[in-house]
Amino acid sequence: MEMETFDLIVAGSALAGIQTALEIRKQGGSVLLFTHRTYLGEDICDPMRLALPEEVDLSDPLAERLFGEAVRGGQCIRPMHLKHQLDLILEEADIPVLLCATPLGLLQNGDGLELEVHTRSGNRTFMANRILDNTPRGEIGRMAGVPMSAPVHPVKVLRRVLAETPEAGWKEEGIVELPQDGGGQRLHLCSREEECVLEDGSWEAWMALEQGMRARSYLPGQLYSADGVEVWTGEHVHPDIPLQECGGEVTHISREACSDGSGRIFFSGSVLGIDEATAKDLRRYDRALAWGKHLATVISSASAPGTLPASPDVPELTKDVLVVGGGTGGAPAGVAVAREGVDTLLVEALSGLGGVGTLGMIGRYWFGNQVGFTAEMDAAVEEKSPREVEGGGFGGWDVEAKMQWYHEQIHEAGGRIWYKCTPAGADSEHGRITRVRIATPQGPVWVKVGAVVDATGCGEVAAQAGAETVAAGGSRLAIQGTGLPNRQPGQDYNNTDYEFIDEHQAEDLASAHVSARQKFQDSFDAGQLVDSRERRRIRGEIEVSPIDIRLGRIFPDSVVKARSNFDTHGYTIHPLFMIVPPGHDPIEAYIPLRALLPRGLEGILVTGLGISAHRDAMPVIRMQADVQNQGYAAGMIAAMSQGRAIRSLELDAIQARLVEKGILAPEIRGAADSFPLSADIIQEAIRRAPEDANWIDRVFSLPEAERNEVLREAYHQAAEESDRRFFAFVLGVLGEDAGVDTLLEEVAEREWDEGWDYTGMGQFGASMSELDARIIALGRCGDARAVEVLRDKVKGLPAETSFSHLRALAEALETLEEGADLLEELLQRPGIRGHAVRNQAERNAVGEGSGVETHHRNVALIELHLATSLFRISSHSALARETLSEYASDLRGLFSRHARNELAHA
Repeated sequence: MEMETFDLIVAGSALAGIQTALEIRKQGGSVLLFTHRTYLGEDICDPMRLALPEEVDLSDPLAERLFGEAVRGGQCIRPMHLKHQLDLILEEADIPVLLCATPLGLLQNGDGLELEVHTRSGNRTFMANRILDNTPRGEIGRMAGVPMSAPVHPVKVLRRVLAETPEAGWKEEGIVELPQDGGGQRLHLCSREEECVLEDGSWEAWMALEQGMRARSYLPGQLYSADGVEVWTGEHVHPDIPLQECGGEVTHISREACSDGSGRIFFSGSVLGIDEATAKDLRRYDRALAWGKHLATVISSASAPGTLPASPDVPELTKDVLVVGGGTGGAPAGVAVAREGVDTLLVEALSGLGGVGTLGMIGRYWFGNQVGFTAEMDAAVEEKSPREVEGGGFGGWDVEAKMQWYHEQIHEAGGRIWYKCTPAGADSEHGRITRVRIATPQGPVWVKVGAVVDATGCGEVAAQAGAETVAAGGSRLAIQGTGLPNRQPGQDYNNTDYEFIDEHQAEDLASAHVSARQKFQDSFDAGQLVDSRERRRIRGEIEVSPIDIRLGRIFPDSVVKARSNFDTHGYTIHPLFMIVPPGHDPIEAYIPLRALLPRGLEGILVTGLGISAHRDAMPVIRMQADVQNQGYAAGMIAAMSQGRAIRSLELDAIQARLVEKGILAPEIRGAADSFPLSADIIQEAIRRAPEDANWIDRVFSLPEAERNEVLREAYHQAAEESDRRFFAFVLGVLGEDAGVDTLLEEVAEREWDEGWDYTGMGQFGASMSELDARIIALGRCGDARAVEVLRDKVKGLPAETSFSHLRALAEALETLEEGADLLEELLQRPGIRGHAVRNQAERNAVGEGSGVETHHRNVALIELHLATSLFRISSHSALARETLSEYASDLRGLFSRHARNELAHA
C-alpha cells in the first residue's frame, strides 16, 4: 500500500493547531490531524480550563461556534459542546482525524518526513512536508531530539475539579450550570495549586509530577475531575537563544521562535521561544485562535526546510513488574504489586483508574462475588466519599472516590503510574517475555520486565509477544453489545448497550466516539471508555467452558470464585445452549490460574475479558467484583515470581495467600479437579435428560468421542418417540447424523414458532426458537434430503420474520452447501438489504435515540448472515459479493472485518 502523504501533519488537538490546520486546508493544502486522546480540544478539556476570560473576542467564526454558547449564557465552557463542534468542524473541512494515535518515531526521508504512529489497528506510517507539534509540551519535538531548555524550578501545578461546595485550599474559578438531563445543578469549578519539582523533560518525570499532584489534590465529594493537570514548565526551543520579545502580539512571533531550526517541525504550544507576556496571552482561547491563523501564514511562507536533528535513542527502563492497563482488573493488579514492595509501573491509556466501574460509568455491581480485595476496596471507597450513592440493590459507589483510592493506594505503596500510554510491541526470548514497548505521547519507551500483568482486557501485550488469540465476534458475528456513555458530574451509573465497537480497529473506535458525541451532544461531557463486555481472548493452558460453569467445576489451580448469571447481551453459540438455554439465576464458577497463562508464553498473566474462556462463559466470570479479585490475584502472583517462571511457583503458596486475602475459601486449597464425572452420574443424566434437558450438560463434560458414542447408544435404545426425538436433536447439534431420519420428520411437521430478534441489554435465556435449533441441527447432519424440507420451510416463512429464523435457515443451508437460490430469495425480500454504514453521517443516524438500541444491529445481522452463507455456498453470486463489499467498508469494525475476511478467503 502506498504511504499517504500530506502537506502538513498536526500532532495534538489544541485549538491553535486546529485553527492552523483549517487555514492550511483553505489554502488547498492537505492536512492530517492525530491525537492520543479520544477527543479534540485537549488544551481546554484535559486540564478542565472551562472558565472563560473576560471580553472574549467572538469575531472569528470559529470562536463564535465554540464559545458563543458559554459567553452569551455567562457560563463556563461545556466540554461536550466543544468536543462535538470540533468533530463537526474538521469533518466539514475534510481534514482526516486519527484519535487514540500515539507517536512512535519521526525520520527524514528525502525531501519529506516519515511519521510512525501507533493505533489500535497497529502501527501506521505517513509522509509529510512539515509537522506541526500542537501538543501541550512539544512532545513531537522531544521525540525528534529538538533541543529544549530545562524546566523552571519549582513549577506551579494546577488541578481542577467540580464540586457542590468549595473547600479551604481550593480556589473557585467559575460556575458550571449543568444541562437539564444533568439535573440543572450549579456546580463550582475549583482549582488547587502547588509548587512541585519537574526533574527533566522526560515522560517519566512528567508522570511523576502528575502522579504526586493527583495524590494530593482530592476534594472529598468531588463530582468530576480533570483528565490531567495544568503546568507552566518554562521550557522552550532554542535554549541558547534569548526569548523573543513580542509585546503580546501574535503577529510578531517569528519563524525562529516557533520552529525547530530546520523549518520542518513547527510548534504551537508552551515551548515557543517567546517572552512570558506573549506566552500568557496565547493561553486565552480567542488569542490562541488568532495565533493559529498567523502560524498558518508562517508555515506557508517558510523557505525550503533543512535537516532534522538526530533523533535520540529510545529510552529504556527496568521494572520488576509491569502492569499494562489500569481498568477493572489492572488497577487492583497495580495495588497488589505495589503492596508487595517490588518496583512497579502501571500504564493506562486513559486518565483515570478503575475501567468500566469509573470512567465507564457502570458504578454498581451486577452480581459478582464481593469478597477479598473487592470487599476491602468497597469499604474503603465508601468511607472515602461523603456522597450518598444509589446502588440499586447491587452495591454502588462514588466513581471519583474509587478512581482516587486506586491512585493513592499505588502511589503510597511506591508504585509508578503512567497515564495516556498504550503497549506498542513486546519482545520475547525462548518463550519468555523480556520487554514491552510503551507508546507515550512523546514517543516510545522500552520497559525491561521481570513479569507482566496484561490487563488490557484483550490480551494486547500477549498478542504482541506472539501469543495465540481468539478474535471477538469471529463465530457467526456473535459478540456482546456495548456502548459509550455520556457523563454528567456526580453521575455514577450510566449503562449503555446500543453498538458493536471493535476496539482493535482504529477507524471504528474513533468513529464510535464521534457518534457518541453526536448522540449525547446536549450532555455535559462524553465518556471516554467503551464499555465492552467481550473482547479478544488468549488461548490459555485451559479454556473455561459453559459446561465447567454450569457444573460448578473445581479446578486444582483455582484463583478466583466468580458469581453471576448468564447476562449474555446478545446471542449464544455454544452447542449446549441450543439445547438448554442459559439461565437467569446466578451461579458460581471457579477460574483456574491456567486460564490466565497464554499457551507457550512465560512471564505474563492475562486478566479481565482477555482470559482463556469460551465467549459464552464470559457473562458469568466478567463481573466487576470478580475481575477486581482476579486482577489482584494476578498482580500478587506476578510479584511473587520475582523473575522466576510463573508456572514454577508453588500452587499451595499462591492459594494460601489468596485464602488469607479472602479471595478464596480455605477448602479450595489442595482440592482435586471435580472432572471427570463418574459413570453413574453420566448414566443418570442420560436417563433424566429427555424429561429435563438440563441434565444433558453432564454428558457434554465427556471427551468428544466418548460423548457421541454415549448419545448414539441412547438414541438407539430409546423406547419412547419423544426420547428418540430428543437424542436425535442433541446428536444433530453435535454434527452426528445417527438420528437424521427422526430429525427430518420432526422439522418437516413443526410449524414456524415465535423467533428471536437481536436483544442486547436484558437478554437472558434462549436466542433462538425450538424450531430454529432443530433446523440448525438438521443442517449439521449433512443429509441432502434436508434441503427439500428447508425449501418448504422457506415457502411458509412469514414476510415479517425474526433474525433467529433467518439465521437458522442460513446456517443450515450453508452447512449443507445447498440452497443458494433460497438464500438469494430471502436476501432480496423487502427491507433485508441496505443496512451497511459507510460514513460518519450514516453512523450518527443509526446511533440516534437512547443508550439502549437494537434495531440497527438486528437488521445488519440479518443481512450479513444471509449474504455470508450465500457467498460460502456460491462465491460467484453477484448479490452476495455486492452485499459483502458494502459491509467491507462499514465503519463498524465487527462487520467490516467479517466481510473483508469472507471476501479474502473465497
